[in-house]
Amino acid sequence: MDNITESSAKQQANSDIDVDDNSWHRVSPLAILYFIEKLFLGLLNNVFYMLPMFVVLWDEIKANPWIAAAIIGAIIALITTFAIWSFIVFRYRLSAGTVEVKSGIFSKKHVNLPFNRIQNVKIEQPFYYRMFNYSSMAFDSGGSLNQEARLIALPLAFAKELQNEINAFKSATPITTTETASFDADGNPSTTASSTAAVETIENTRSIGDLVLHGITSNRIYIILAAAAPFVNDIFEFFGDKLEGFGIDIQSHIDNDPMWQISIYVISLFLIVIGLMTILSILGAIIMFFGYTLSRTDDKYIRRSGLITKHEVSVPFSRIQIAIMKQDLLDILFGRINLRLDQLNAQIANANASQSGTNKLIVPSIFAYECRDIIAHVFPNHGLIAVDFKAISTRFIIRYISFIVVPITAILSYSAYHNEGLSAWVVLVIAGLLSTMVYGRWLRWGYQYNEHYLYIRKGLLGRDRYCLPIAKIQRITYSQSWFMRKNKLVSLKIYLASGSYTIPMIDEDHAKAIYKYVLYKVESEAKAWM
Repeated sequence: MDNITESSAKQQANSDIDVDDNSWHRVSPLAILYFIEKLFLGLLNNVFYMLPMFVVLWDEIKANPWIAAAIIGAIIALITTFAIWSFIVFRYRLSAGTVEVKSGIFSKKHVNLPFNRIQNVKIEQPFYYRMFNYSSMAFDSGGSLNQEARLIALPLAFAKELQNEINAFKSATPITTTETASFDADGNPSTTASSTAAVETIENTRSIGDLVLHGITSNRIYIILAAAAPFVNDIFEFFGDKLEGFGIDIQSHIDNDPMWQISIYVISLFLIVIGLMTILSILGAIIMFFGYTLSRTDDKYIRRSGLITKHEVSVPFSRIQIAIMKQDLLDILFGRINLRLDQLNAQIANANASQSGTNKLIVPSIFAYECRDIIAHVFPNHGLIAVDFKAISTRFIIRYISFIVVPITAILSYSAYHNEGLSAWVVLVIAGLLSTMVYGRWLRWGYQYNEHYLYIRKGLLGRDRYCLPIAKIQRITYSQSWFMRKNKLVSLKIYLASGSYTIPMIDEDHAKAIYKYVLYKVESEAKAWM
């Protein structure tokens, strides 16, 4: 039987970490709250599959409300039971250079993760832990999601002590006492104490005004409107019935009011929707990035942010694969940039929606000079701000107009010819908008390279710029269709540990020069990409 230590994590936090006791430890009962949250979110993610049951039982539920109460009560009881059970079976052990975690009720999981394989140590403080100064730790090995380990319901002081222990082990140097950044009650760094960690320098902070601007410029209302398009009729019918209940007859206004007045109604409604979505976007930005602090040591960045759940993400410079400067149209108008530094496992993080926000190193709504300086610590002399990009071939425009705009225009023209309700002017406007979008897309595409970096630019209304260190490129391929071969064009595809990136339809000779140079640099220098 496992030797399980019953001493509380609180006692551990008040003393040095003992990695040689070889005992299994339980965490605080506050872990039950974490498991309740995890199970509840899992239920929400699968609520779509439960809809048929509620549809079948809807008439019964309306006739007998106690059925709904019983279902909700049973769900709460099950969640609570499984949360307590998960807490009982959860245990961890720290040995020399290793963290082990056992968890799972029906599917048992035992993760053994050596310190030297840990790429990131993330400290999180949900609101229900912050009240008691507790936290969770996630250890990212850079492999699959199944290889990640997580410790929950640990005192914050103990978590930070363990983080320092892991960092010291990885650096293969003894832990010495140096002047460093300590942390106040809110987990923010100060510089008045001595500790065992490296010296931290605060590189960037974000004010509430910056976050409000980020929420405005990053509003994705068009995505929500596009997703709601199939349900437009149902939405209008729903609100129409509600308005009729208040004595407002929409159809009567449409039939009797002049067109200019109806147009004002429509524009006003649209502005109200945009305003509501913008408010939601601002609230989301504040919740995600409240108290944002980007600190830097000699070898890594540390991001701390969050209103409800406070996240601390530590990212070694060596693990950053690419720098991305993202600007929506409003960002360009306001002169702001959203900087993203993608890590080794960016694709894995994107596959896990619950962790994607915390695995990326994002600096929201900063100025160009701030962006330049932050990237420079990772990729010296990157020059991303002032790159003179080369345009891709104008054949890109011909290709997409031929294969997308022309077929759509033909279908709409056929419909207009057989349907008097669709005006030819509408078809021309749609064709013109699509052609303009293709041209705008071509105009944004660009590429360039120098001795150390490969650059890509793309976008439509906004603009994204990518800086790829050539030394971190794992593979590069080029492809040609029959159409491209005839016109001596090539598309390049570059593979990093964070994902793949494409440069479409560029001159064949230039593409081969890039291809050969990348292969030469990677093979001759043979630098580590981790």
